[in-house]
Amino acid sequence: MKRKIISLFTLFLTVLFSAAAFFGCNKETVRLDGDYVVITAADAEGGTTLLAYMQKLQEDGKLTFKVEDGMVTEIDGKKNAADFSSCWMLYTSDTNASNEAWGTVEYEEKVYGSAVLGAESLVIVKGETYIWWYQTF
Repeated sequence: MKRKIISLFTLFLTVLFSAAAFFGCNKETVRLDGDYVVITAADAEGGTTLLAYMQKLQEDGKLTFKVEDGMVTEIDGKKNAADFSSCWMLYTSDTNASNEAWGTVEYEEKVYGSAVLGAESLVIVKGETYIWWYQTF
């Protein structure tokens, strides 16, 4: 009887942890949240820039954006102000590609540093998070 209980308990834990791992790994690639666009590079290939990854997301219908003169000027219909008093700024969890001295943003109780490169130069890292925040200065 004791073996059956231990076996059932072990089976229960195995199913529970397997389900947690499965659902935990299937986060949305793009989450739109007001003035934030959160991109999680869960399926990025090595050497892919953020801009190339965003272009793939756009082709898949998960995101829309425009680039002018090397700068992201619009995401999902929200445009930078003509005088740049409000514009899209990039932050990341990748500490090798960010600098907190240049500014930070807090999102869901985590702090992200300002990206040191633009989207066309920033090589994304699988599993890291990239946040576009529409900021007003």
